[in-house]
Amino acid sequence: MTKRHRPPSFADIVREAREAPPPPPPRTGPQLWTGRVQDKSGRIWTCVDDEITASRAFVLAADGAAVAWDPCGCGGYCGITWFGPDDVQRMVNAGPPIVARKKHRSGNLSEWATDDGQRLVVAENDVEWAGLLS
Repeated sequence: MTKRHRPPSFADIVREAREAPPPPPPRTGPQLWTGRVQDKSGRIWTCVDDEITASRAFVLAADGAAVAWDPCGCGGYCGITWFGPDDVQRMVNAGPPIVARKKHRSGNLSEWATDDGQRLVVAENDVEWAGLLS
C-alpha cells in the first residue's frame, strides 16, 4: 500500500505566505509613456510633440535644448542617457540626426518642455547623431 501525499493545510499555506520575503519593488524608470518625466536634477518635462522631424530636433538643439536618449525605446523603463552641453554642441556641429525607419524597429524624436520654457529633445531607438547615439 502506498502513502498518499497530503496537500499542505490552510494554516501551513498562510504561515508560508507570512514568512516569505516581500517581493522586490517594481523597477521604475523615467516613464516617457506618461508624457511627463523627471530628470536627474529634478526638473519636470512634459511632452509637447511626440513625433518631430530631424530638422526640428536640430533647430531645438542649436537653440540650446537638452538632449536625452532612450536607446531601446522602452519609454525609459531601463534608463535614459542625458547628454551634457558639450555633447549637445557636438551633435549640433554634426548636423541633424538620422532617424532610422526599419520594418521591425524605428527611431523617433520628440519634443519636451518645462514649465519655464526649457526644451528637451528625446531620441528613441534607432537614431544616429554625432556618433553619440546609434
